[in-house]
Amino acid sequence: MKKIDVFIIFNTLLFLFLCIFRYYARFIEYRGSAHVEEFFIYAIFILIGIVALWWVFRNYEFNSLLLLLVQCGILMHFSGAFIQIEGSRLYDAYIFNIRYDKYVHFINAFSISILISRLFHIQHIALTRVNRIFVVLVVMGLGALVEIVEYLVVLTVPHHGVGGYDNNMQDLIANFLGSCSFAFLHSLAHKHRSNKATPYIIITPTTIQSD
Repeated sequence: MKKIDVFIIFNTLLFLFLCIFRYYARFIEYRGSAHVEEFFIYAIFILIGIVALWWVFRNYEFNSLLLLLVQCGILMHFSGAFIQIEGSRLYDAYIFNIRYDKYVHFINAFSISILISRLFHIQHIALTRVNRIFVVLVVMGLGALVEIVEYLVVLTVPHHGVGGYDNNMQDLIANFLGSCSFAFLHSLAHKHRSNKATPYIIITPTTIQSD
């Protein structure tokens, strides 16, 4: 069994366990039973996302550190819903005047960028400047897909808990900054490796030969 299989199985079971024994009750407490449709829409979407992730990546090998980073993003998401601070969800808390939710978006965008870059490496495609921009655009597209799901919730669920236009745009900005941070750090690492691999030629009088 591959690492990605273990990763998917673990997160599927974790999500189902939390939904049955924790998430559903907390959702009803926070949003009320009248809005239970919203819970099921998100639950189904997340399960579809997990299966899609496995289907796309099941034939590839990923190192444990990368999967651990992705796992941290997932656990940050669950923590935002379950951990209470002064009677409110961690998701609604502000850290350095930034809502916790935006940190989750940033970390997930950063980790997904690494995941996508790994696919380039597996396919023996160099992660050039153009390809780094492509990674950013892919992550932005995936983030936009999440916002589309939230928009469907807005259209179908009365008294939904989805934020307004400002919240959606802030989510996308956090995704953008997360993916750009990866691109920037990868660029620095690439330049560092190139400098170490390039021999320096020291010009002295003895290296200059006359005709």
